[in-house]
Amino acid sequence: MNLDRYRSVEDALWASLDIQPTEREVPLHALGTTVRVLEIGRGPTVVFIHGGSASGANWAPLVAALDGFRCILVDRPGCGLSKPIDRDLSDLDRFEEFANLLVADIIDGLGETSAHVVATSLGGHFALRGAATHPERVRRMVEFGFVPGAPLTKVPFSMRLAMIPGLGRLMVSIPPTRGAVRAILRQLGMGAALKDGRISDEMFDWFHALLRDTRTMRNESTLPRGLIGTAGDGSSSLPDELLARIACPVRFAWGETDPIGGADVARSFVPRIPGAELELWADTGHAPWMEDPARAASTVADFLNR
Repeated sequence: MNLDRYRSVEDALWASLDIQPTEREVPLHALGTTVRVLEIGRGPTVVFIHGGSASGANWAPLVAALDGFRCILVDRPGCGLSKPIDRDLSDLDRFEEFANLLVADIIDGLGETSAHVVATSLGGHFALRGAATHPERVRRMVEFGFVPGAPLTKVPFSMRLAMIPGLGRLMVSIPPTRGAVRAILRQLGMGAALKDGRISDEMFDWFHALLRDTRTMRNESTLPRGLIGTAGDGSSSLPDELLARIACPVRFAWGETDPIGGADVARSFVPRIPGAELELWADTGHAPWMEDPARAASTVADFLNR
C-alpha cells in the first residue's frame, strides 16, 4: 500500500481535467465511521456512489462535463481513501443492513434532508436499497449499468473465479500490473474505449494506482457471495417487494453490451421499479459514463433538472 503515491496520481487526474475538488471527511453516525468525499461545483446536491473496487474519482470524466450541481463524490467505506467499516459484511443479511443505511447516512452527514443520487453497479445496489428504505431522502436517481441483484443469465468468468473460497483473496493479494488492469477494463466491455483513447492515460493511471496502492480491492473481496446470485436460479438480493417501495423517479443508462448483464437483463429488471425509465446505449459496456462522458452528463442533467 502506498497512499501518497495514490494521492499524487489522483491529483494528476484532476489536474488533467482542470478541476480542483474540495476534500473532506463526512461523518456517518448510524454506521459509526467516516467517509472521504470530493466536492465539485455548486447547485442542487448530487451524491455519487461508485461501483465495486473503485472510488469517488471514478466519476471524474462525468463531473468534468456536468454543470449546475454540487457533486459529492464518495469513497465508500474501505475504498479509495476511506477507512473500512469495523464490521464483518461477508454475511448477506449484515451487508444488506449496511446497504440500507449508507445513502441516508451520507446525506445526514452532509447536513441535507434529501439529495439526488447517481450510482453505478454495486453503488446502484446501495442506492436502490437506500431509496427503498428511506424514500423521503432521495429526490431523483440515475443509475449507470448493471446492478448486483438484477437477474443474471450468466456469471462472468472472472466473477466465478473470485467466488471460489480462498482464490478470490489470493487474486487481490497480488498487486496488478498495467497489463492486468487493461484486462480488467476489457472484461468490463471497455476494450474499444481503451483502444481509441476515450479512456485517458490519466484515468488509466488512476485506476491502476487505486488497485495497486490502496486496499480497495482487498476490502471489496469480503463482500457476500449471495449479492450477485447464481445465473438462472431466479435468486435476487433486490426482491420485488423492496423495489416496489422506491418512490423517487429513476432512470437507467445501461450499456447494451454490458458483459455482466446486457440489454435482456436491463429489460427484465428495470420494469420492476415503479415508473423507472430505461435508456439503452448501443455498443457500450459496463461503465457508460467512461465511454461517453458528454452523453452521460447530458443524461444526468436532463433527468435531475426535470
